[in-house]
Amino acid sequence: MFAEKHYPEALLPDDLDAYLEKGWYRMGQTIFTTHFLSFGDQFYSAIWIRLTLDGYSFRKSLRKLFNRNLSRFQVSFGPAHLTRDKERLYNRYKMSFPGVLASNLKEALLDGEEDTIYNTFETCIYDGNRLIGASFFDVGSRSVASIMGMYDPEYEKYSLGFFTMLLEIQFCQERGIPFYYPGYVVPGYARFDYKLRIGEVDYFDLGTNQWKAFKELPIEEIPLNKMQLRLSELQAHLSADGVPSRLLNYPLFEANLFSFWRARYFDYPVLLHCYPQEEATFHLIAVFDVRQNAFLLFKCSRFEEIQFVINESVLHKLDHERYFADLLVVDQLLWKTDTAEEMTQGLKQAGS
Repeated sequence: MFAEKHYPEALLPDDLDAYLEKGWYRMGQTIFTTHFLSFGDQFYSAIWIRLTLDGYSFRKSLRKLFNRNLSRFQVSFGPAHLTRDKERLYNRYKMSFPGVLASNLKEALLDGEEDTIYNTFETCIYDGNRLIGASFFDVGSRSVASIMGMYDPEYEKYSLGFFTMLLEIQFCQERGIPFYYPGYVVPGYARFDYKLRIGEVDYFDLGTNQWKAFKELPIEEIPLNKMQLRLSELQAHLSADGVPSRLLNYPLFEANLFSFWRARYFDYPVLLHCYPQEEATFHLIAVFDVRQNAFLLFKCSRFEEIQFVINESVLHKLDHERYFADLLVVDQLLWKTDTAEEMTQGLKQAGS
């Protein structure tokens, strides 16, 4: 699945390493992966990145920022523990944050529980006795995952959020930890680009399940871009052969993360709806799967209990010329092929 969530009752350091190496990340007390996101009405690829620390050192601009802040402020490291000062700092940070955050720090890190399954550390930044910045990170055997940073908006000019990332990297280097995971970046959505400032990062490649140099990732190989390009190619072939289809975005691609029902949810962010009919009992859905580098044709049906996943009124507001607004489950894989020509022939057979 492109989007998946696990609920471990315990997590050993080696287990955390294994999850991170596969492009997973923690959210509260759970651990999840996702490879696509939506902001507003736009869809994007989430590209998981990591920094290999063997032979790594801060370049000049990072070293300058690091040393300037070290000389200006006091810094501490230790096992994470929540305090009133940290909750107050979180609230100040939340008020200036452009996105959505959990209601409080305890909810963000612990899902409201008292204990955590993660080996979480913190770094705190003080101006005298005043707490002005902090970050939290999980420590495995060979990896560190940066979970969240926060800072007092009055100190924004000091880049304290980025400074905490540098402190976390220093923590890794001092302990011989070879991999630092800052989460994902989102090509085309600049909010996450600051993570690329830390150095020459690698990205998790869905097609090979390997880590490759991010600087060598072509725009056309970004998963969502590749899906759209190949489905447009298939649609052109279908049109030439008289097979009706609609290229649509699918806003419920993360249903696996939010539903309590065990179902084989469809989880592709873009699809080709073939032989579209409003009142059909099932749907023929073609996709391009970047993991298999192949076209797939699914027989899908509507999942009736949609209210357990999302408020249906949200879907009614979507432009049905751009979105497929039914929650789908996969009934059957009908066809798999490497080429648009063969998929076109398969669809002609399925529709006859």
